[in-house]
Amino acid sequence: MQYNNIAKIQFMKITILDPALCCSTGVCGSDVDDALIETAAHVKWLKSLGHDVQRHNISNDGAAFKKFPAAIEKLQKDGVDSLPYILVNEQIVMTGAYPSKAEWEAFLALDDSENSPISPEEKASQKTAILICIGAAIAISNIKVLKEYVASAKKLDIPAQEIAKAMHLGNEVKNALSQEIIEQANTLLNEMQPKTSTCSPGSGCC
Repeated sequence: MQYNNIAKIQFMKITILDPALCCSTGVCGSDVDDALIETAAHVKWLKSLGHDVQRHNISNDGAAFKKFPAAIEKLQKDGVDSLPYILVNEQIVMTGAYPSKAEWEAFLALDDSENSPISPEEKASQKTAILICIGAAIAISNIKVLKEYVASAKKLDIPAQEIAKAMHLGNEVKNALSQEIIEQANTLLNEMQPKTSTCSPGSGCC
């Protein structure tokens, strides 16, 4: 994993150059990497702050890599195992792993002590995004993501009642998904059972 320093400015163009993924976020299938789930949540959060965030993965959108000469040079030198690349304003700031929320805050200078005042509309958008991420973390049982976004909610003084409501909704989604999986499992088991014949011996129906 490598880091580079960047100049601290308010709004930024963020590009994530991913390794080969099954879809645009990699959050698909039955065995999903926690880092990809966390990154999908972080992307939503970054967009809610007004940053321009783009993702390109090398299997489905390799042509987009050509827009970033530094990325192509590193890719040729270190190979695909050096992905993902995190770029801010077209400058590579991290390679080989996805940033945690704390690392994103460091890259983007989002420390409370350095933030300029934001409008009520922007703050409301941030709160909504954080509450959505809290619910999503409950739904996917990701404790790390949950802790990160609850901490962010506290920083924005989101009332405990609103946080609890988001958690409750996430738990409802989780339970609904669990019930759906159980029903599907039962259906599959039923399909595996040998079919019984309704014909009586000697009846001539079969």
